[in-house]
Amino acid sequence: MDDSSHINDETTCREWRNRRMSGTDVSEKQTSETSGCCLSSCEELAAVFRALGHPARLAIVKQLAARKEACCGEIVNHLPLAQSTVSQHLQVLKDAGLLICDTRGRNCHYLLNQDKLVQAEQWAGDFWDVLKSQLAECTAGAAAADDKK
Repeated sequence: MDDSSHINDETTCREWRNRRMSGTDVSEKQTSETSGCCLSSCEELAAVFRALGHPARLAIVKQLAARKEACCGEIVNHLPLAQSTVSQHLQVLKDAGLLICDTRGRNCHYLLNQDKLVQAEQWAGDFWDVLKSQLAECTAGAAAADDKK
């Protein structure tokens, strides 16, 4: 596909979407009413993606998934990173709510927050489902607009 057809497809889709938004379509009204809720879940999903957005943090999560819990030193033994670097990554995951710290004396034993992971999986699934639906709707609307030409 050349660039001009891509621009025309985007323009057609945008025009079709603008026509729908200016009309009294019920589903569009429902979408605008729930946009505040959508933004909130998008922000929470983005925070999870940011926390998982580094290979070292993904490796930490994979390690913790393979065992019940681990202290920082045990995680360091399995990664080619300094203890201070692993500690920083653990803090990012903890701040995002993906890890729980079980403090025992001076040691913190980290475990995955299963509830948060399930919630993040649901948010991600909902996000992709909505995105696919909207893209399909936009494509169908653009095709219908092309048929009228």
